[in-house]
Amino acid sequence: MQSTRIIAAVANVWRQPNNTSIDTPALANVDLQPWLAQLSDEDTVALERDNRIVTQALFNDVFLVEQFVNGWAYGYVVNQADSRHPQGYPGWVWAAQLSTVPLPVQTGPMITIRRGFTPLLCLDGRTFLNLSLGTELPVISSKDHRYYTVQTPLGTGKIAKRATQFAFRTARLTPGATLVRLGEEFLDLRYLWGGISAYGFDCSGFVYTLHRSLGIRLPRDAQDQIKQGVAVDIANAQLGDLCFFAHNHGNGAVHHVALYAGDGWLLHAPTPGKYVTYLQLASTYLQDELVAVKRNW
Repeated sequence: MQSTRIIAAVANVWRQPNNTSIDTPALANVDLQPWLAQLSDEDTVALERDNRIVTQALFNDVFLVEQFVNGWAYGYVVNQADSRHPQGYPGWVWAAQLSTVPLPVQTGPMITIRRGFTPLLCLDGRTFLNLSLGTELPVISSKDHRYYTVQTPLGTGKIAKRATQFAFRTARLTPGATLVRLGEEFLDLRYLWGGISAYGFDCSGFVYTLHRSLGIRLPRDAQDQIKQGVAVDIANAQLGDLCFFAHNHGNGAVHHVALYAGDGWLLHAPTPGKYVTYLQLASTYLQDELVAVKRNW
């Protein structure tokens, strides 16, 4: 297998190595917004119905390639754990969104982007591209009081130090409350099947990226996320705990995960065609499907 790195700001990981004409803009390396802007709510529902996207990978994520086929690469997103595949989360990435150039070994600190989007700058101040929440980069130098100098698969760049800090004060917040407050930054963002970026989330991608932004590693999908963390009773749930739901009145497969937001409220990315929102647990059928509450912070 060949180790590569994602050079798109956000790369879709596809179930099959083909795409429809409507998906062509998603193969660009700079910005997913032109692709998303042309998708109707019905189109986003079709993404789930046809399971076209299985996940996404962020800039600089390692993608382990098993094979290249007609401009596509099949492999594994290494930092997205999947119980069925020890190498990482499997799927197809457009090969032009990968760099095969080995990076120097970097043993220093890492930074994580903690804003929705922030520019990755060239050393001369020009913008390479805009990076999403959760993107992780190794630091070469932190001497500049405004910028980190970082190593990237596009070359040496700069990231504003404020972009690695939350846009709100955290001094009096628990890590769980920080998760909820960060999640609130994305209220009314349209659901995206397979999404783990600030362009759009699915339910498990939402909690995966929020935790990743705090340095907490979760598996990619809800059916694996439920296996991690400390179990708590819903009566003792705290801000930021994860509530898991299963079909057949809680006896079937896990199908949804949401953040507990206090006083019986959930914060979640619900379903295709919907938007990140709050939901009162007692007022929905999900109350009958709650199977576990887990704390990972």
